[in-house]
Amino acid sequence: MKFSQLILAFGLATAVLFNACKTDSGEKSIFVNHPQLDTLKSMYDEKQDVQSANELLRGLQTALSNPQLEEDQMIPFLTYGYEVASNQNMTSRMASFLFPLIKEDYDNPSTPDRIYQLIEIMGKLKKESVAIILSQGLQQSFPTYEKLSNLNYPLPEGVPNVDAYVKQLGTLIFDNPGNTGINRKASLAYVDACEAYALGFPQDENTADNLFKAAEVAKSLRTYTKSLSLYDWVIEKYPSYEKAPTALFLKGFIIENNIGDDEKAREIYNDFIAKYPQHELADDVQFLIENLGKTDEEILQMIEQRRKENQEADS
Repeated sequence: MKFSQLILAFGLATAVLFNACKTDSGEKSIFVNHPQLDTLKSMYDEKQDVQSANELLRGLQTALSNPQLEEDQMIPFLTYGYEVASNQNMTSRMASFLFPLIKEDYDNPSTPDRIYQLIEIMGKLKKESVAIILSQGLQQSFPTYEKLSNLNYPLPEGVPNVDAYVKQLGTLIFDNPGNTGINRKASLAYVDACEAYALGFPQDENTADNLFKAAEVAKSLRTYTKSLSLYDWVIEKYPSYEKAPTALFLKGFIIENNIGDDEKAREIYNDFIAKYPQHELADDVQFLIENLGKTDEEILQMIEQRRKENQEADS
């Protein structure tokens, strides 16, 4: 290849790479380091149809679920996902992006509008209890918001406040229990209610406890991904909560025993020891670290051997 051809080829390759990180307007793309999302965005921009939107939104949600996602990309990804879902009138998709957007970007001046939009979406999805709790949160946290008079989700008659309402929903968990020992429908509604409470009242003294209880319910339902996300909510947003260490321990325990990822569990257990070396669970966590990957039979044999050795030492 001639030198001039080599230069031309290099120039074209550079242009392709450069343009892959640009939007149509010439501005830098939000999908830096995510070329697959840039490709999906280009397809969506060209077609503007439901199918290409779905593919793009699935790609976004996959990226958002990746713990390696750059922190400064989370909010732009969530914002863009919500915009695409809104443009295509995808109600459930709108909620799936708007919910975490409010959680992660609560200090944004748009938060009252976002909560109001989520209330409307929950109404369309027939999740009335969530709409009620969010309405209470919007009224109490943003008492001067101009659209409060439009809200149409009051507390049920005879229920004095939103805390009593959440507790009431919690009591329904044990009515007509299924094979998990709890009522699945009522349990899912309770988990939704606790999440809505955390969105509407992020600074309330009961918020972390509600999230912890919801995580326990989700674990009982064997919806482990939901349970892990709720434990993470507690760990990340409420580190001073008295059960935050337990939430971290239970996260590792689920990943080890229900997800089956020993190395990830080891990482979390080591994090626990580093953060809470004096915690009452520290010895148990150290024991789990030392026995990761061993079968129950191997662990029982080891315990029995230690018991015999202790008896011999005492005698």
